[in-house]
Amino acid sequence: MMTPIDPDLADDQVNGQQSIEAEVHSPMLTPPSQAKSSASDDGLSINNSTSVEGSVVASPSIESFSTFPEQEEEIFDAIADHRDLQVKVDCPQKHVETLETFITFRITTKSTRSDLKDGEYVVRRRYNDFAWIRQKLVETYPAHIIPPMPGKHTLLAQLDRYSKEFILARMRLLHIFLNRIASHPILSCDKDVCAFLTAQPTEFMVYKKSHTNTNKGMDPRSLTAATMKNPIAEFEHFKDYCIGLSDKLSAVDKISRRINKERHECLAELNQLHPIFTMWASSEPELSKTLEAIAKALHSNANAHKILIDSVSNEEKEYVTYVEAVKDALNRRDAMQIEYELSSEELNKRTVEKQEVEDPRNSNNRWDGSFWKSESSGEKLSRLSLAIPRILKVVEVLHDRIECANENLRCDIQRWNAEKQADLKNMLIAMADKQIEHYEQTMQSWEEALATIKETSNESDTAVNSPRVTA
Repeated sequence: MMTPIDPDLADDQVNGQQSIEAEVHSPMLTPPSQAKSSASDDGLSINNSTSVEGSVVASPSIESFSTFPEQEEEIFDAIADHRDLQVKVDCPQKHVETLETFITFRITTKSTRSDLKDGEYVVRRRYNDFAWIRQKLVETYPAHIIPPMPGKHTLLAQLDRYSKEFILARMRLLHIFLNRIASHPILSCDKDVCAFLTAQPTEFMVYKKSHTNTNKGMDPRSLTAATMKNPIAEFEHFKDYCIGLSDKLSAVDKISRRINKERHECLAELNQLHPIFTMWASSEPELSKTLEAIAKALHSNANAHKILIDSVSNEEKEYVTYVEAVKDALNRRDAMQIEYELSSEELNKRTVEKQEVEDPRNSNNRWDGSFWKSESSGEKLSRLSLAIPRILKVVEVLHDRIECANENLRCDIQRWNAEKQADLKNMLIAMADKQIEHYEQTMQSWEEALATIKETSNESDTAVNSPRVTA
């Protein structure tokens, strides 16, 4: 999406921790021979220069926000080690040009496949390029489950599109998107995907223009008025399952957002309680240790709440989009079957019409109610004799297509079910671990406060019960 230059660009560049401060110019590709040196140099220094186009180039701070957390990186590396095609999206850079401002992401591809001879490629692509490759896959493989893309500007509500949080969230989802494609046995071998991962900027621009299909083919929405005569039960059941799963995930996401909102309110109250107890302790010498222990516990609780709030992810909502992508694949398959059934009906209609013309009982001349010259039986028979073989050929092609589509979708559903079980399991385990860690921290802080209060109470009791020495 083309956007005008941000008028507050100079202010955004003051703090590199809050916004992406890299302004770069084309070309947006690092040659394979320089991939290793580029990866190490990007985070070490900031070098400014002026390009021919007049843009300013600066390397972003890799250490600050351009890479994944260590835990996620270990998971990605463990998964990629088992594949012959490994893809990583990182290092976002902000490009400021005369007519637009946009973000590009570095894509590092490593492969042992024979068709990727160099073995390692490093390119830069913008969001629109990712959207283009997904659309190409939808057009080329309508019966396959095409992974979803992150939303354009609704990924994180009301956030600046150039902010650190928004860019990191988008980068993470684009990384997941490409890795889902790379793990697919058919999509990963597509020639458009290969060009997307390996082509140099000028080559990719030419390739993209020459391979953009203006005729997007059959639109499933164009067949909404028609219904399937013979729906396949397994696909209908799976569609119902997807609807139910989407509703459940949406409900979990809605409740999580409400709980998170309440946690923000609780954090604000805890931040107000801590200074109150601290001030109270300064004015009550006898209770100072007890009040300070409670103030310390409240401060620890506030920190634990903040850590939990900051760690809240958008995984449920993100996975709903994946379920929607599965439903889209089912709808495209249904559209193919409807098209096949309509063609079959047309063939049957023409065949019956030809049989009626050939029937001797219908050979007598009859007035059809028209004052215009009607088509003779011979002309009609000749026309039907030419039309029926043509329609028959179309029906055979559509029949083969729907059979292949059914098998392809069955395989993808089987793969998706296995992937879904692992994803949902990891999602729920991560949710439980965060809650356990949070409550362990809060409980530990209150246990420490309780121990201090008991110790203070024992000291007071000892002082009261100890006999006074009289002269």
